[in-house]
Amino acid sequence: MKWYQKTFWIIALLIVFFPAGLYLMWRYTKLHNTVKAIVTGLILLVAIPFWVNAFSSNASVEKTQQTTTQGSVAVVTPSVAETTLQTTTHKETPTPVETKPSTTETAASTEVAIETVMQTSGGGVLRVHYLDVGQADSAFIELPDGKTMLIDAGNKGDGSSVVSYIKNLGYNTIDYLVATHPHEDHIGGMATVINSFNIGQIYMPKVASTTQAFEGLLTTIQDKGYSIISAQAGVQIAPGINILSPGVGSDYGDELNDWSAIISIVYGSNTFLFMGDAGTDPESSFTIDADVVKISHHGSRTAYSSSLYSKLSPAIAIIDVGADNSYGLPDEEVIQGLTAVGATIYRTDINGTIVVESDGSMVTTKSIERTTPDIPATTVAATTPKETTAATTVVVTESAETTQAPVLDTGTGEVYKTETGSKYHSDGCSYLSKSRIPISLADAKAEGLTPCSKCNPPQ
Repeated sequence: MKWYQKTFWIIALLIVFFPAGLYLMWRYTKLHNTVKAIVTGLILLVAIPFWVNAFSSNASVEKTQQTTTQGSVAVVTPSVAETTLQTTTHKETPTPVETKPSTTETAASTEVAIETVMQTSGGGVLRVHYLDVGQADSAFIELPDGKTMLIDAGNKGDGSSVVSYIKNLGYNTIDYLVATHPHEDHIGGMATVINSFNIGQIYMPKVASTTQAFEGLLTTIQDKGYSIISAQAGVQIAPGINILSPGVGSDYGDELNDWSAIISIVYGSNTFLFMGDAGTDPESSFTIDADVVKISHHGSRTAYSSSLYSKLSPAIAIIDVGADNSYGLPDEEVIQGLTAVGATIYRTDINGTIVVESDGSMVTTKSIERTTPDIPATTVAATTPKETTAATTVVVTESAETTQAPVLDTGTGEVYKTETGSKYHSDGCSYLSKSRIPISLADAKAEGLTPCSKCNPPQ
C-alpha cells in the first residue's frame, strides 16, 4: 500500500491541504459515499471561508499601504490620511506654551538648490498680500500668469475675513493652497476657504495632529473630493515656486513648528521666502538669497538665527503678529537682528495688511494702512537697495496705493468698536472678542475711527 493510501496521511492532508485530502479520501478509502459527502461538506464549510477571509485581508493591507503618485510628488487622499500622515497627539491650550505631538520617522538632512525661475514676460506683476489676521498667518499671492496661491488662513475666526478679502479682489479660484503645518493659527480658517472657493492643488507636510482644527480640515478636504500633495523639499508647486523644507525623511520629533512647509517664489531676479513657523533646525538645511522674507513664528527668538538672516540678507522683513499679544512677540532680539542686516521691517500689528509687488526686478510695498509715531521711520519707509545674484539692483520703494477693494456703504449701516481701539469693525471680527460695542457707521466716522484692515468693514 502506498503511503498516500494510508488513513493517517489522508486525514493529515484533509487538515493541511484539503483538496488533495478530499481526492485521496474519495479515491482510496472504503467509506460509504454518504459519509464521504458529509465529510467533504464539513471541510468545505470551514476551509473556504477561511481562505477567502485571508485573501481579502491581504488585499486590504496592500490597498491601505499603496501610495498614489503625481509625477514625483506623493498624493495622499483624505480617506487614507490617517495611515499616510505622521500621526501625533496634540492638544490645544489657551496658554502661550504649546503642547507638541510625538513623531517616529527617520531623520534625514536635505539641501535644496533653487534652479527654476518664474520668467518675466509681458509686464506681469507678482503681488503678495500679507493679511492682517492678528496673532496668526495668512498670505494671498497673485501670480503673474493670473493664477492664485494662498499660504495658511489664520485662526478659525479669520476664515470669513480671508474669504472676503480674496473675493473683493475678484477671485473665485485658489489654484495652489498650502497649509504650512497643523497649528490652528495657520489652518483654522482653511476649511472656510475650501468651502468658499474652487481649489486646484492642496499641499500639506506629512505630519498630523488630533486637534479639532486639523481633523475638521481633513474632513472638509475629503467631503470636497480633493487630495493632498505632500509638502516636502524638492517639490515644485509651479515654475519658480519651490518647497525647501521639511526635508524628505526628516524627523523633527514632536516640534510641529519645525515641520512647516518653507516656500520660495523666485520671479525674475526677485525672491520671496515664506518661513511658516520653522525653527533653526530646518532653516539650516537650505541656502538662498531673498529679497522679501515672511519671518518665522511671528518674530519669536526661538525661530531666529542671526547667521541665517545674514545669509538671507532680506531687503524687506514681514512679521505677521497680533497687537498686544500674550507672547510678547516679536522679540526685540529679532527686531535688532533684522535691522542689523539692513532689512526694512513691516508688521501687521503696526502696518495692517501689507501688499508687496514685484515686476521681476523691482520690489514695491503697497497698502501700508497704518503707522504709529513711536515706530522709527526706517521701519515704515523702505529705501534699501539690494544686490541680486544677477547683479541687478533692486530698489525697494513704498507707495500709498492700495489694492484692497473696500466695501462701500451709505453711512447708515451698523458697525462695531472696542472700548479702547481706534478702529471700527464688521460683526464677527476677531478684534471684537474682548469688547463689542455697536455704533452707526456715521457716528464711527464722526468719532474719528478708521476701518479695520482685517475684517474690511463698510466705508
